Amino acid sequence: MKKSKKLLAGAVTLMSAFVLGACGAGEGETATTEENSSADATGETVEITFWHAMNGPHQETITKLTDAFNESQDQYVVEEQNQGDYDTLQQRIMASGVSGDLPTMAQLTPGDVPDLAENNLLVPLTDMLVSDSGFTQEAMDDIYEGFLSSSTYNEELYAMPFSKSTRVMYFNQDILDEYGVEVPTTWEEVEALGEQMVAAGDDAVALGLENSYEMEYETLAHQNGAEFINGETMTTDIGGEESVEALTLLMDLIDQGYARTAGEDGFFSGPFGRGESALYIGSSAGLAHVVPVAEENGINWSTAELPAYNDTQLTLFAGNDLGVFSSATEEEQQAAIAFMAFLLEPENTATWAIETGYVPIRRSALEVEEYKTYLEENPRAQAANLELEYGMSSPSFVGSGEYRNNLLETLDGVLVNDADIQESLTQLEESTQAILDENK
Repeated sequence: MKKSKKLLAGAVTLMSAFVLGACGAGEGETATTEENSSADATGETVEITFWHAMNGPHQETITKLTDAFNESQDQYVVEEQNQGDYDTLQQRIMASGVSGDLPTMAQLTPGDVPDLAENNLLVPLTDMLVSDSGFTQEAMDDIYEGFLSSSTYNEELYAMPFSKSTRVMYFNQDILDEYGVEVPTTWEEVEALGEQMVAAGDDAVALGLENSYEMEYETLAHQNGAEFINGETMTTDIGGEESVEALTLLMDLIDQGYARTAGEDGFFSGPFGRGESALYIGSSAGLAHVVPVAEENGINWSTAELPAYNDTQLTLFAGNDLGVFSSATEEEQQAAIAFMAFLLEPENTATWAIETGYVPIRRSALEVEEYKTYLEENPRAQAANLELEYGMSSPSFVGSGEYRNNLLETLDGVLVNDADIQESLTQLEESTQAILDENK
């Protein structure tokens, strides 16, 4: 058994008592695989369970789409079950992997997919997706490649993209007008704006960043020519010159007072909505969080594509995918594929984007009349779509969770403790390469 499997088993063992205890009150809500399905040969309806972490308006929309799927045919019935937030969902999946009570399918973070696949908990989907009740090849070709790569492991697709977002730049038009500048399209222009604002003694900063600014750092590193992590060769150059330059640029912006992180606010949507920055880089799915604060403070704002560096445009995709568990019967697996295909139909992925702030998964969704009308009436949602053709997903690999914890710790040390950037990233490269080597 590979060490990765031991690590997963150990993690599950340590938290099983806590997680299973937390799930105990809801055991009656989640039937076992055997109870939830009927043999297709009997002609009975196949029932499947779907675990997710959608709440608020997102919950309302996933319920609406699930109901629509159930009403669209009489072969399958999907029961969607909210499991709380993403952390709770992940914990319950891991605990259920030990107890044998996994649902048919669930939302999954791409970084968790390799560990689940390595432990034989997920069904490889590559050869199952194109079918009479699933996707056509045309539909598969219509999906943005950058989304499909997020949950590919060992050349197999283990999950399908669903709730996806990009990074975008929010901008305060009144502040830009005050300084007589256009919306920045390069990092050099961001720096120049910061210099102007500091010279003017402005209380606002040029750029706001999330406290966890790892996506901005990785984006800049890629724009600067760094490979960062190669999921095929299982190598990394995080400690290389291009990567060091990227983090140095971000730290210089902060040190000179041109930029700051969210601090006690947690996320920068609040400070930006209060007029505390000219620019803010965050998730496209954060629109809903900016709107009420900006309206309350009378901020004139919109969104734009991320600034380029070295003439390179790039954004990283984030969000979650849909996976099918290997404990499901063949009939249940087919039902899950049919449900995925329904969710990703152009009209449905467009509806999901309109009502949640996520982006459409398929190119043809941009031609859906309802979505075109939505973009005309909501131009702030347009920037994310402009980035879809050049967006990319960070590679997933066994040990991704451990790597990300190390990354966040490293960036925190540089930001808070003024740790040496070169030394910190060299150490991070060594620990990352050790993870990659261990799990090849």
